[in-house]
Amino acid sequence: MNFKYLKSAGVLLAISAMLTACSKSESTAVSVTPEALATRVDQFQGVASNQKVAVIVGKNVVAVVPHDGGKPTRVDLKGIVSLIDVATCSDGSFVALDFYKKVWTSTDNGQSWESKVTPDSMRPLGLACGPANTYWVVGSNSSIANSSNRGGSWSVNTNNEDSMFNTIQFIDAQNAVVTGEYGTFKKSSDGGKTWSTLSIGPEFYPYTALFTSVKEGFVTSLTGIIMHTKDGGATWSATKNPTGLSQFGLVNVGGRVYSVGLGGTVLSFNGNQWTPVKIENFGAPYLKGVAAIGQGSFLVAGGNGAWKVVTAKN
Repeated sequence: MNFKYLKSAGVLLAISAMLTACSKSESTAVSVTPEALATRVDQFQGVASNQKVAVIVGKNVVAVVPHDGGKPTRVDLKGIVSLIDVATCSDGSFVALDFYKKVWTSTDNGQSWESKVTPDSMRPLGLACGPANTYWVVGSNSSIANSSNRGGSWSVNTNNEDSMFNTIQFIDAQNAVVTGEYGTFKKSSDGGKTWSTLSIGPEFYPYTALFTSVKEGFVTSLTGIIMHTKDGGATWSATKNPTGLSQFGLVNVGGRVYSVGLGGTVLSFNGNQWTPVKIENFGAPYLKGVAAIGQGSFLVAGGNGAWKVVTAKN
């Protein structure tokens, strides 16, 4: 039995539990004021945005925020649901990842959602929408799964190892990256058909990742370290995070990268170091979801139902 794996899995599950406290489930979507969009028991996990709206996901709940300032909408999902990630597809639809082995799809700007099961052989931990609106899910057993019919059926690539993959990103139609336990870093240059394996470092445990190009990327960790590569993951260097706090989300806004994390932290990358961004305290014990919206702004969301639109500063 691999006790190192069990320890790492325990850390991940503990963090997931901390970031997904219980919330009341209701059956319908309702129009609400911004103040009533979320409650303190909502623990938001992810944000995604298309041309019209941003969606914020958490346990049993999706919050929909129109870009034009229209009235936000709250959608409470029935059953045992724990949404841990969300992505936007090229057709403007959304796909959200359920920790309980499902994906949820919305094709009407977040107003309604339908679920499909993910492969039973893996615990899903990370999600991306790839070329031609394909769904890609990574998770336990070093597994990478993809679906070309919105979760109707899946193809699974697994090494059957005691290792977890927790992020996947399609940089463009051909180039994709995956990060995982033990500093695992995988790359594909053929749309996910084949993967090569590199390393961020054997003792590094990635939490989230963002590549702004095929060459340049960032990976955060629970220890507050943010790694940076300029050569497509061949080599990595640690960047200075002056807060030392865990970082849970990354976003590229107009060419500048921002990171969000514990304590409601927002950091801006200025070439070789991170600088804290001063924003009004809005009661967030952590920020995890972040997505660019409109010109020069991004939406952040996290614990205690906290969410806020931040204006990027160059």
